Amino acid sequence: MPRARPTPVLAPTLIQEFEGHLQRVELAPATIRNYSADVRGFVRFLRERLNGHLPAIPTKENFSTYREHLIQATAQSPATINRRLQALRVFGRFLQEKGFSKTNPAQHLQLIANGYEESVPRVLDEDEIAQLIVAVRAGARRSLMRRDYAIIELMLQAGLRVNEVALLTKQDIVATSDGMRLVIQGSAEHHFRQVPLNETLARALRDYLQVRPNLPDVNTLFVSQQGKPLATRSIQRLVEEYANAAQLEDVSAYSLRHTCAKKLLDENSPEAVAKWLGHKSVESLNKYK
Repeated sequence: MPRARPTPVLAPTLIQEFEGHLQRVELAPATIRNYSADVRGFVRFLRERLNGHLPAIPTKENFSTYREHLIQATAQSPATINRRLQALRVFGRFLQEKGFSKTNPAQHLQLIANGYEESVPRVLDEDEIAQLIVAVRAGARRSLMRRDYAIIELMLQAGLRVNEVALLTKQDIVATSDGMRLVIQGSAEHHFRQVPLNETLARALRDYLQVRPNLPDVNTLFVSQQGKPLATRSIQRLVEEYANAAQLEDVSAYSLRHTCAKKLLDENSPEAVAKWLGHKSVESLNKYK
């Protein structure tokens, strides 16, 4: 057990050291920003609750009180509350590992049931979709904008799963008499589905193919800056980063597929939508109603 260091009063310097710790363990930039903001929110709560008399190091009771506040006194979704609680658990572990505390004062924090989020998926409205697209087009990584835009549109317009996006090859894009379609390989051999592409998505893919590096030994459609197949986690991370830049809460790669599914159900039969999305039965679409 590490020897306890002199305990500083909760202050920006401690938060900055926490941010440096998150960077050293190579968390995603968006995760670092979110976790840091969550800890600052915790500190603000304590300052108000304790009339400015902050403890040197937050206690187990401080963490428990804040958890109850998040649940009882805020209108935040279960997913948002759980993210904040997860940030505090990481912060508590940091306090212990760096010797600020003999034990992890946040170890006992329990996440809350997330059934509501599972039964009613996060769906973006038209304004939120526009905000997300603007964030992609205005992103700092200009060289990757066309790739990232095509990825976002694949999930928004075609409803692809994250792993399906990662596994796409150039050969899966098929020209047709009236446009383009995708051939999505299933988990079982010889199982596949065909997904038509609207003009917005077809144009996004054509634009990306124009700038995709020529890599004879890499067959996947989407590649990293190092010329390697883009991993599933990298796709999830880039969606989260753009959502954060657009100031959208609780938006993940799965939210984009959910958004597509809801729109399809508004315009098509459940049977057609289940086939489009690769669901085995229409009952799996009940959560979108």
